[in-house]
Amino acid sequence: MELTIDQFIRSFNIKPADAIRMKKKSFGMLDHYVLYIGIYNNCHKFIANYTKGVEVIPDQEITDLVQVLQPSAVEAFPGTDYQRQFALQRAYSRVGEKSYGLITNNCEHFKNFVHYGEDTSRQVEALGGGMIFAGITTALIGTNRKDPVLACAGILAALLGAFIYQNEKKTIANTPLHTHTLQ
Repeated sequence: MELTIDQFIRSFNIKPADAIRMKKKSFGMLDHYVLYIGIYNNCHKFIANYTKGVEVIPDQEITDLVQVLQPSAVEAFPGTDYQRQFALQRAYSRVGEKSYGLITNNCEHFKNFVHYGEDTSRQVEALGGGMIFAGITTALIGTNRKDPVLACAGILAALLGAFIYQNEKKTIANTPLHTHTLQ
């Protein structure tokens, strides 16, 4: 039996500024994040940064979202109730922003901006690390096969991965994570 949005919020004691991590129901490799912002006009409201930009998610759209995405964890806001109000102000300050970028400004960057005041994404950091590994492997295969194009492509992929990884790594190092996995 699936919970209604109201039952879900109550069951997991979700408070404004808490983040809900979601995965695609079929085959979800990436995490998606929405932030709970409270009840307005007798409806639970959420805010997120998706391809359309940062917006308060319309009621019908959140209903549609839970048809394809399944909540996998709740990341509680790590501060006090007083700090929670400033986190909500940070969230609202970006409503209408249209600068979504999968690597540079995604839903996890937004969640971390609201929670910690820093635009970071652990998923992007992992992508950079994966690109480093794949690039080095490709460069070694290219070198072994005496294929300079493949070797150069591998080196470029590894360098791009290192750039992505380093840019995320420097801000993630001090970002704590307070997660409650859903059963």
